[in-house]
Amino acid sequence: VSGHELPNAPHWTVNIGAQYTVETGDWAITPRADFYRQSASWARIYNTSIDRLRAWNNVNVSLTLEQRQWGATFQFYVKNLFNSTPITDAFINSDDSGLTTNVFTLDPRIIGFSAAKRF
Repeated sequence: VSGHELPNAPHWTVNIGAQYTVETGDWAITPRADFYRQSASWARIYNTSIDRLRAWNNVNVSLTLEQRQWGATFQFYVKNLFNSTPITDAFINSDDSGLTTNVFTLDPRIIGFSAAKRF
């Protein structure tokens, strides 16, 4: 395996996030977006074609409302906005189990809401 690339070590990863808060009296409104991109990498040290993991990306967004007088925060969010399912890692079993492969993907799109109260 001399000269092969390390597994799960992409050449590039990029993570960009942006948010902007708008103050309106006792309320603060903050939209946010995050983008993540990972270049191709290898699942195992052997660097064969079956070990190749393709490049992938992910986008998350959120909208946060904060009511400062009450100490309340409300957030609506979407993780994996485009509901993509890239293979992020793989595990190849031994030949006594037929060389089956377990793959790992991103979670499916998750839409959520959270509320918090500070005392």
